[in-house]
This record gives sequence, structure tokens and C-alpha cells, in this order.
Amino acid sequence: MKVKYRTNLWAGIVSVIFGLAVLWLIPAQIGTEYSSGNSLTSRAVPGGAAILFIVCGAALIVQSLILKKDTVRELNLAKEGKAFLYMAVFGIYVILFDYSFIVASIFLGAATLLFTKSKKKLYYMIVIITVFVLYLLFTQVLHVRLK
Repeated sequence: MKVKYRTNLWAGIVSVIFGLAVLWLIPAQIGTEYSSGNSLTSRAVPGGAAILFIVCGAALIVQSLILKKDTVRELNLAKEGKAFLYMAVFGIYVILFDYSFIVASIFLGAATLLFTKSKKKLYYMIVIITVFVLYLLFTQVLHVRLK
């Protein structure tokens, strides 16, 4: 299946949504400190970047809809399906990471080898050994808490 899309329009929409999401997340993620006068706080740079995303996205939308400066491209979903599936693998990895570093990392390594159609069992063993070595390195040497 092929889908046609307008590049400037969709880039603008994604940019505006991303900027709004960052503005919405800033209060929950970045605390406020006491500041006297008109000094900058830790929310200034991400807030400014988010506003810049919104302004640039709006400019792309105007350029597409009003000025008619846009190109139409075609996306072949059959070809891109594997990429979307691999993004889903990363989503599963993030969910599994909350439960266990070892399980999540072995899953990601094995899924990556499956996507590249690797059939050698040695490669899968290397992934498993590497995950355990990294786990021991982080937890025992660097004293990083992993689940």
C-alpha cells in the first residue's frame, strides 16, 4: 500500500505537536528554583526551544497551505513495515527495561539479529554474554543500580 503525503505540511504538524508536548512536559520534568529579578531559570532553554519548534512548524504549515510550496512524496508501507515493526521492538524494550535490564537487553539484541536474518547461534550467544558482562560491569564496578 502506498500513501502520499505533503512534506512541509506533515513536518510542520509534527513540529508543532512536539513543541506543544515539550511545553506541556516542562513543568513536570524541570523544577523551579528561587530566582531574583529577571534571571533565567532552568526552564528557559527547553521552553525557548519548544517555542522555536512551534514557530517553525507553523511557518511550514503556512508555507504548505497558503503559499503552496510543498512537495508530494510517496511512502510505501509494505517496504517501511519492517522499520515500523522495529520501532515497536524499541517500545517493548523500554517497557521490559522497567522490569529487568538483562531480559530487555537480550530481547533487543535477539530481535536485532532476527531482523538482520542472522542464523548463527554464536551471534546470539555473544549477545547474551555481552549483556551479562555489561550488567556485571555496571552493577559491580560502576555501582549503577539496574533492575
